[in-house]
Amino acid sequence: MIGKATRKSSGQFRLRTTLVVPFVLQIITAVGLVGWIVYRSAQQSVNEVASQLRTELTSRITERLETYVSLPKAINRLNATAFAQGDIDVSNPRGYYHFWQQLQLYETLSFVYCGDEQGGFLGARRLSEQDRTEIVLQFSNADTNFIRQGFVLDDRGNRTVPRGRFDKPFDPRVRPWYQAAKTAGGEAWSDIYLAFSTLFPTITASFPVYDPASNALIGVCGTDLFLPQELSMFLRNLKIGQTGTAFIMERSGRLVATSSEEAMVVGEGEASERLLATASPNATIRTTAEQLNRHFRQLNDIQSVQQLDFNLNRERQYVQVFPFQDGNLDWLVVLTIPESDFMGQIHAGRRNALWLSLGALAAAIAIGIFTSRWVAKPIQRVSQASDKLAQGELNQQVEPGLITEIDTLASSFNSMAKQLEESFAALRQSEATNRAIVTAIPDLMIRAKGDGTYLDIVGSDRLRGVHGVRRFNPGNTVQESLPPDLAELRMHYIQKALATGELQVYEQRLTMDGQAQDEEVRILVLGDNEILIMVRDITDRKRAEEALRIAEENYRSIFENALEGIFQSTPDGRYMNVNPALAKIYGYDSPGEMLESVTDIGKQLYVDPEKRAEFRALLAAQDTVKDFEYRCYCKDGSIIWTQVDARAVKDNSGQVLYYEGIVQDITERKRREDELKRQLEELRIEIDQNKREKEVAMLTESTYFQEVQQEMADMNLDEFWS
Repeated sequence: MIGKATRKSSGQFRLRTTLVVPFVLQIITAVGLVGWIVYRSAQQSVNEVASQLRTELTSRITERLETYVSLPKAINRLNATAFAQGDIDVSNPRGYYHFWQQLQLYETLSFVYCGDEQGGFLGARRLSEQDRTEIVLQFSNADTNFIRQGFVLDDRGNRTVPRGRFDKPFDPRVRPWYQAAKTAGGEAWSDIYLAFSTLFPTITASFPVYDPASNALIGVCGTDLFLPQELSMFLRNLKIGQTGTAFIMERSGRLVATSSEEAMVVGEGEASERLLATASPNATIRTTAEQLNRHFRQLNDIQSVQQLDFNLNRERQYVQVFPFQDGNLDWLVVLTIPESDFMGQIHAGRRNALWLSLGALAAAIAIGIFTSRWVAKPIQRVSQASDKLAQGELNQQVEPGLITEIDTLASSFNSMAKQLEESFAALRQSEATNRAIVTAIPDLMIRAKGDGTYLDIVGSDRLRGVHGVRRFNPGNTVQESLPPDLAELRMHYIQKALATGELQVYEQRLTMDGQAQDEEVRILVLGDNEILIMVRDITDRKRAEEALRIAEENYRSIFENALEGIFQSTPDGRYMNVNPALAKIYGYDSPGEMLESVTDIGKQLYVDPEKRAEFRALLAAQDTVKDFEYRCYCKDGSIIWTQVDARAVKDNSGQVLYYEGIVQDITERKRREDELKRQLEELRIEIDQNKREKEVAMLTESTYFQEVQQEMADMNLDEFWS
């Protein structure tokens, strides 16, 4: 309020501090949050890129494996067909040209052969993995005492000089590849084993051959692959990040192929054996295999793509392992990619961002302090002037500043002192105007407490004849100014208004000196335990409503009890209202049934639809129709004649709202009219008949007719016609 100076509280802050501290805190928070978001985003990006790279590499390895394993199975089916048809003879070496040709076409094949149930063997193989152009024919049978013989095949597949010496009998029937196909009864993969002649790790796809006539097993065809070597070469050439590693192992944990240069076989000669992944000299492969064994109870539990990570030499490693299966072939393909392959550039960018953020923070703090001082100084001047204005010194002026908003504030403050005095004057004038408006309202208005005590009354003389002026004065109560029953009702609504905060409206009737007066009372809450009561005289309105009710009852009685049918219908042919007489004319049990059943007057009632169109045209032209007759259908399908007098009811703009009229059943009248017409027609016909008989009699009795009749009697017809 004016005249009271503001005092500084101990819990308040200076404007300069308020501007600088939040600004600095916001900068620090923003820099820290941005740095954290950048770090988390980078980490998330690394995870996503690592996952995408692992998925992409997985797809490429899977495609290459599928290509490798599909070829030997196709070769075996071709050779099995040739074997069964006799094009390949194992016991009497013949047909090895097929093997030579297949080795010429597919470099990944190392050995193509067939063995029979008699222990014979026939095949062609590459002499070494390094020189894949030299192909050797090998065979053994009873003639060679099952000692394998070797001959070099020239560039046309012809047998030339011997190659290779073997001193041990060879029985294909006991080899793993033969047993696997025989047991499976179809395509089968052998476990990786050391080849009989080369002791190289070898895998064989085999296929049983059956006699077409007896369906008895006659042998097995197989194909050896340089698969471990081929796969290792493929994995080495595959770009797995920068320093990533990939390897393939069996469910037993033994290595099949790796992307590293380390050997997968230890020992020499027949003492050679394949390494377990956990025994690999490569630290990444060895540690990854150990982590898989720890993470999964058994490697056989891995039946879908799995991703995990672990730390190796304090560096995070991303691992993805997925199963590859083809028939009984069941391997695990493992990818390991170090986090450093992705994070090198990210760490450098993060360091640069940190230094830039710290520099920006220092610059922002300095600018914030300077800006706060520049902004606070003119605001302090406004604050001092406002304090004086609050003490009643209205002649305060503030110098404008360079900041647009501060300048606007100063200009506004300078005009405030002048406007303040004008506002006080306007307030007094507004109060007087409002009181005049309240005085002009023709209602009794009472401001009262919650207990019914009157605080202020406007218009106490307006209901003088009913209430008495003396009982409506400030200080009086509801109980003192109203009869007990009305006072109790008034207090009920006062309490309800205070409890709900909603406007309460009710009506009451007063009778004093034999005169009844109806009033509408409105009660609304003004404030805490204070309400406004507005009382309006509604006696004239109540009388008008009563007169209207009586008129409506009279109309309803006429409508319901009339002997003629009365209706209201829409222009498009639907009844809005019908009385019982109309429903009876059309054969319906009640008006409700007729309203529900008849939805299109022109189609359901009019026998002649053109009459409905004529009826509407007459109403459109002259607004009323008198004595309009037409035939119509009753509920049971019978036809009656009706006569209607109707008019069109329109709104102020001339638009037709509905039709209303009176309908009479004139079927009996029409029947009498038709009967009278029929009798008149019969009478006319009878008169015409008598007249004709008289004319005929006159004609036959004439002299001329008698003479003609006599001449015809005397005439000879034969002579006449001749």
